[in-house]
Amino acid sequence: PAPAGVFFDDLAEAWAPAFCEDLLASALDSTGPYLPLVERRRSLPHSEAEKAWQLLRRGRYIEFNLLYDRGVRFGLSPDSVERVLVSSPPLVAFRYKASAEQPEGSREAATLDVLRHPRDWVAAGGGASSASREGDSAAAAGGGRE
Repeated sequence: PAPAGVFFDDLAEAWAPAFCEDLLASALDSTGPYLPLVERRRSLPHSEAEKAWQLLRRGRYIEFNLLYDRGVRFGLSPDSVERVLVSSPPLVAFRYKASAEQPEGSREAATLDVLRHPRDWVAAGGGASSASREGDSAAAAGGGRE
C-alpha cells in the first residue's frame, strides 16, 4: 500500500507547525466532524461481543503498523516496535488466525464493507450528501465504538 496519513516524525518540516495547529483546532472544534459524532454515540449501549470485536480490530491496527509503517517495515528493532506499541490504543486483543468475517447484516459486517471499499473523496468532488455521510459514519462507527 502507498503511504498515507500524517507522520508525526515529520514535525521538523516547514509545513508542520501550521498543520498541527489546524489539526488540533479541527479535532477540538465542537462543531467539527469528530466531537459531534463522539457526543452522539458515546452513551450507546454495546454488547460484550461488539467490544471483543473492537479490541480485535485494534489489534489489526497494530499489526498493520508493524508490517507497513515506514519506520518499521525496513527492519524491526526494539525502538521501532516500541514506537508502534506506545502509539497503540490502550486496550487491544489478538487471536491467532482469527477471521475478520462477521454475520451478514451486522454493524461489524457493514464496517468491514466500508473499510474494504473506501470512498475516493477527491474523485467524488470532496464529499457526498450529508445523509450519505451520516450513513457511512454510522456504519463505520457501529463496530468500532468506544
